[in-house]
Amino acid sequence: MTIVDDKHNSVELHTIQTTNVQENDTIKASQYKIPDDPNDTKLLRKLDLHLIPTMTLLYLLSYLDRVNIGQAKLDGLMESLKLTSIQYNTCLSIFYITYVAFEIPSNLVLKKLRPSRWIPMIMIAWGIVVTLMGLVHSYGGLVACRLVLGAAESGLFPGAAFYLSSWYKRREFSWRLSILFSACALAGAFGGVLAFGIGQMRGIGGQEGWRWIFYIEGTVTVIIGVAAFFLINDFPSDRPKFLTEEECDRTITRLQNDAGPGAGEHFSWKQVRAAFLDWKIYIFCLCNISTIVPFSSLSLVSPTIVQGLGFRSYRAQLMTTPPYVFAFIATMTTAYFSDRYARRAIFIMFWVIVVIIGFIILIVAQNLNVKYFAVFLAIGGISACSAIFITFISCNISPHTKRATALAFSMSVGNCGGVISGQIYRSQDGPRFILGHGINLGFCVLGLIAVIILFISFRLENHRRDRLYGVVSRDDSTLSVTIKESNKEAVDVCGGYGSEEDRRKWGYEHMSEEEIRDLGDKHVAWRYIL
Repeated sequence: MTIVDDKHNSVELHTIQTTNVQENDTIKASQYKIPDDPNDTKLLRKLDLHLIPTMTLLYLLSYLDRVNIGQAKLDGLMESLKLTSIQYNTCLSIFYITYVAFEIPSNLVLKKLRPSRWIPMIMIAWGIVVTLMGLVHSYGGLVACRLVLGAAESGLFPGAAFYLSSWYKRREFSWRLSILFSACALAGAFGGVLAFGIGQMRGIGGQEGWRWIFYIEGTVTVIIGVAAFFLINDFPSDRPKFLTEEECDRTITRLQNDAGPGAGEHFSWKQVRAAFLDWKIYIFCLCNISTIVPFSSLSLVSPTIVQGLGFRSYRAQLMTTPPYVFAFIATMTTAYFSDRYARRAIFIMFWVIVVIIGFIILIVAQNLNVKYFAVFLAIGGISACSAIFITFISCNISPHTKRATALAFSMSVGNCGGVISGQIYRSQDGPRFILGHGINLGFCVLGLIAVIILFISFRLENHRRDRLYGVVSRDDSTLSVTIKESNKEAVDVCGGYGSEEDRRKWGYEHMSEEEIRDLGDKHVAWRYIL
């Protein structure tokens, strides 16, 4: 169960209010506030200042370097390299082959080499690759660069997410992750303006404008990558210099308390197996790929789509900026209210419907102003969906190893959608691109159905557990925790294994603590987040 405290932080806790009790064993709901050190606000502000801006900047550059090929196309990339529509789309899609293949290995290397070394190294690597893309003179050279770029960039987002999760409690992580993800929208907003400005350098040094886009953006990435060696700190246990010894101890203690005695942090092959045997994982995968395909395709070809609305190439670059500004606002607003009200699915459904409306308008409308408005709906809605989805799956899969497995599998399946996204907008379908819009519309409908299935299933399961085992109660910023009058002993909300009496009520009296912890979201005290 997730609750929201008086500072709008979401907290995952699990407890039971038993309804069938004996008269001499009265249970009452006592208002129990989540204990937080008053100094946590100051500590969090310090962590945010030293961690979030750096990671957001790195991810912004990563996404900018990934999708700048779409801006380069408007500046003559296809004509210069004599690319066909199929060849150009292949260059878009092939990036995701190595991106998916190297995501997990890169995170394993991150743990070995530490963030302050590995993240700057891969950043310098992809910056060099982007710079070299400005030197290509053939289709084969561009394909090779995109393949290597996918491998180099694959470690940043999962690595950054893992890195930040090593500093923040779970209830503090969603908002920070949304800030990180909003860098995609910022990249889309700045990308058009940068490409327009850099494109004016065409002719300098005898180079075409699209080559300068790669030269300059790649060089900036390399420079920031070198600086990242000094900007990125490692983990709290490494005692970073920006924290005092007391603050380091407090940070470590907060993380240990957040994990709790029953957090299920131990590695378990049983949990890995449970993840792949859980039907929810495959519905989550459908949700993920249904958002990744339209998200990636719009990121790659939005300049071409806007150009197809009747704008000249240089104006098309500028006109891609406003939709991504709206996407940034939508993403951050959704993240705030999603945490504020501890709801995920309802926000995803709302924005998916908005995106569906956007694609329908793009397909049927003739008026260019109306179609440009539809671009706002599609880009803004899909950005907000993609950001909140990661939190949605994290809140509803437990314990730790099962959640990690589910997230990795879901993201890998979702990123396979990137391969599809590069193929659906073909030059011969312009300027209306009905085929591409129609495919994205179909994926959005599929995603909406998948989210509705999860929403209804979780709601029914929560009601079933409430009926059989007792009701989890919540009252605004406080949590109603069941306490026995006789000894004032609170039910174990962290571990979920409870007292002997609790185990008898749950039917777990013959199970070990490790077996009970491995139940995770199958535990009768677990309540899904809707």
